[in-house]
Amino acid sequence: QMASGKTTFIKGVLMGMNYKEMVNSPTFTLINEYDATYKVIHIDCYRENNINRWIDLGIFEYFSSNSIILIEWPEVISKILPKRIRYVNFSIISEDTRKIKLT
Repeated sequence: QMASGKTTFIKGVLMGMNYKEMVNSPTFTLINEYDATYKVIHIDCYRENNINRWIDLGIFEYFSSNSIILIEWPEVISKILPKRIRYVNFSIISEDTRKIKLT
């Protein structure tokens, strides 16, 4: 869901891993990499729904790395996602309240 707090959540994850630099949504860059306590890969599939483009960008190499991979709009690439993943779903309750569900 748009504007539900996904990037804010990722900023919090990175803050918890002692990352002190700027964190931006990769909506236009598609992929951001952060060297925190652990390497974090932040992928945003919202603007690119061509699975072959994701393959060309090296998504399988990211999946096989030891990095923490956080994907916004993963349903776009659901056919190629690894089997062992966790979903964090965000919903807007009110202007300043979000519901986060981990599955």
